[in-house]
Amino acid sequence: MPKTNQSVADRSLLSLTWPIFIDLFFIFMINVTDAWFLSRISDSAAASVGAVMPILGIAFALYSTLHQGGSSVASQRIGAGDHKKLATTYGALFIILLSGGMFLTIMMFSFAPTFAQWMGLNNDMASMASIYLKTIGMGTWILAIRFAAAAVLTSQGKTHWNMWSTFVMTIVNILFNYLLIDGKFGFPALGVQGVAYASVIAWAVSLCFTLVIIIKHLKIKIALPSRWLLFKKDSAPILKISMPSVLEPMSWQLTQILMTVMIVTMGELALATRIYSFNLLFTAILYGFAVSSGVQIKVAHYIGAKRFDDAHKQLILGLKLGIAGAMFFVFTLLAFSDQLFAIFTDNVDIWSLGKLILLVAIMGEFGRSFNLIVGSSLRASGDARYVSIVGFVLMWFIALPLAWLLGLHYAYGLVGIWLATSLDECIRGIIAFKRWNSGKWRTKGVYAEEIPVHDPSLNERIDCQEANDCRDVFNQASAPQQDTKN
Repeated sequence: MPKTNQSVADRSLLSLTWPIFIDLFFIFMINVTDAWFLSRISDSAAASVGAVMPILGIAFALYSTLHQGGSSVASQRIGAGDHKKLATTYGALFIILLSGGMFLTIMMFSFAPTFAQWMGLNNDMASMASIYLKTIGMGTWILAIRFAAAAVLTSQGKTHWNMWSTFVMTIVNILFNYLLIDGKFGFPALGVQGVAYASVIAWAVSLCFTLVIIIKHLKIKIALPSRWLLFKKDSAPILKISMPSVLEPMSWQLTQILMTVMIVTMGELALATRIYSFNLLFTAILYGFAVSSGVQIKVAHYIGAKRFDDAHKQLILGLKLGIAGAMFFVFTLLAFSDQLFAIFTDNVDIWSLGKLILLVAIMGEFGRSFNLIVGSSLRASGDARYVSIVGFVLMWFIALPLAWLLGLHYAYGLVGIWLATSLDECIRGIIAFKRWNSGKWRTKGVYAEEIPVHDPSLNERIDCQEANDCRDVFNQASAPQQDTKN
């Protein structure tokens, strides 16, 4: 196990967060470059691939949730000094993510045309979306293992290595996009399929880089469970956090699919605007993810060490930084919206609609900051079920019906749908913060169950007193014998 000179819990939030932000920024650049290369083919290509992205988003949601669950459990073990169980926790996480990745690979490869039809696409758009989804689906299991490897580094506080891994992934992705879309330097001209191949190749290279860092450089031990019962025991704490947690991001992805179907009915302009606007807003979103990930790491370590007051202070600090940064990014995007949308398209109608989306996003990103940061801290503590149930109920019974009401029934279009999702983020963020302030998360950690801490009961105190009395009697009875011998 590698030595850490400074406890992760005692490191500054900035030292953990800035590598995560850069890491996510590189991921953002992958999305932007993919959208840019697709837009060079046509707006239809960008719109068709964007329409099926929520399908791929389901895979990302599952992998990300398992990543967070695994890193939270591992962080609690490090915080409690329980390094004996750490290696098998990592091993169990690898097996869980590989299993999930193989299942989704089979599903996406087998049902890509069906998914494209479900999204309301037809003719050329359906064909491009199907080719993209089938190709990228073949490699999604590689992405799953990469998430497992990233969780190892995250729990150790080595977030800068994840940053470099994603940097490598970004460079490889851009390179193969350039080579494969138009067929440069003798490579085949694959168009939309080339964009998908570029992503899979980039995931594979990034995974190899991360495993070399873990095994060769940091020498972190990963032990695969040798028996089913051991795997079941080691995976239970991870699944306890992840399975309830996955309900919320899965619900978000599924409701996004249904909302995308609504947007498809509004026409290609609305669909393209949605893709380009989301790509721009991803800067604010990734900042929120970075802060929430840094807070989550520290909160998990604090909870493992039972430093609950420090965990609360860390959350409040994270909220202040998260909200301030999100607002900075949104207002910057608004100020330069025309120039930024011009990167993707010269359609001024998309520019105008996109600016309205960014205005609505002021409220949405404010709420998302609360939702991301408080929600991730609750999950890190083990209090995932409450957040997931609330998220599920609000998304399906508030956000989705409201999106239909505002977007289609009252014909506010894409703006109405964005307003519905923004209200959803705000409400969920407020409810999560109230849950945190209730303090119930203090009783949900891994070691709250494994190492129960309680005052002795009345019977325990009586048994202890009787044992002390017996010891005193024995000592008095043996005292004269010792004097006689002397």
